[in-house]
Amino acid sequence: MIEGTFVVTDGSPGCDPQGPLASYAVRIELSSAYPRIEPRVFETGGRITRDPDHHINGDGDCCVTVWENWLATASDTGIAAYLSGPLREYFLGQFWFEKTGSWPFGERAHGLEGMEEAYADALGIANRRKDILYHLRILRLPRPKGHWPCPCGSAQPLRACHEADLWALHRRIPPYLARAMLARLQPRKGELCKGGF
Repeated sequence: MIEGTFVVTDGSPGCDPQGPLASYAVRIELSSAYPRIEPRVFETGGRITRDPDHHINGDGDCCVTVWENWLATASDTGIAAYLSGPLREYFLGQFWFEKTGSWPFGERAHGLEGMEEAYADALGIANRRKDILYHLRILRLPRPKGHWPCPCGSAQPLRACHEADLWALHRRIPPYLARAMLARLQPRKGELCKGGF
């Protein structure tokens, strides 16, 4: 657990003579399984309103980023990269929203809808739930099944269509990450079926 002050600067390498943009009292709970398990971040000073519109979850932790999307798209997932990347952007966004009433980086929808948007971005596909679930179903395996229908919709088997593209995606989104994404989307019975299997 880390407790202290998170200082938000303008991002320049030198010290700003005007001082930091903002500071937030925080508690960060890290797992020994980081980065497989997302850190839990709490703003403890009461500066941020506790509601979904301010990206605070129901149990009080900050909705910093869609974790699996960040893991799939970041070149560095170390703790320093997390602190200077998603966490800094989260608090910079809070500061800017407090000041202007708008989010500087835009914002995703809340809940499952926002996760679907983020996962579609990570997969590089259109945001259609059935397609996201099918891609993740393929990627969750150690080796994608070549006889399964290609997710592009061509009705060709994967091995005769976009197998190389799927393998490239498989290297970026390993099975453990695809399984985590799939679990968070909470598929209903029957949603994982495509092409009759």
